[in-house]
Amino acid sequence: MAAANRPARLNRSLLLLIGLVLLVAGAAGLAFGTGSLRALLPGLDPSVPLLPAALDPPPWVPWVTLGAAVVVGLLALRWLLAQARRRPRTSDWTLPAAQVAGRDAGITRLHSDHAAAALAADVESYDGVQRAAAVLVGDRARPEVHLDVTAETGADLAALRDLIDDHALPRLRAALGADGGRTELVLRLVEPKRTTRVG
Repeated sequence: MAAANRPARLNRSLLLLIGLVLLVAGAAGLAFGTGSLRALLPGLDPSVPLLPAALDPPPWVPWVTLGAAVVVGLLALRWLLAQARRRPRTSDWTLPAAQVAGRDAGITRLHSDHAAAALAADVESYDGVQRAAAVLVGDRARPEVHLDVTAETGADLAALRDLIDDHALPRLRAALGADGGRTELVLRLVEPKRTTRVG
């Protein structure tokens, strides 16, 4: 399994906090507007203007406030759409038929998740790697590889990347009969696991 996605977890926490604040503010505004709060706070009167009569803002202030609210709303919508982005969809692939006595010996079907699991297991066998997760999408001949690797802090990242480029990915492409494809590699660093001696 891949390491926890801390930015995504932070985004969800912020969304939850902002949602709760907006929910409380909206409920309070609704209760204030309908006069429901007067029983609890007699000093609140919805008929009283929010601003003192002596404070007369320029006529452009409401329009600037409206424009700022629209910009903030669009930014919030973009943020929400980014949170809803899901993992790319995987698919079933048909591998090239093997040749036996000059004839095709049938076809082989492979789900891209199984090929991704084999790639992750290959990378996890390397020194200094604690966990690895992979996703393969797109066409079998040129698959798009998303590889998430969690390595120990003392690992040689340059050597690890070269090993992935020169060993794991060529093995994957050879097994799939692929001739290339885009690769996205994310490297995370964690403290080495401590071993506890018993006895």
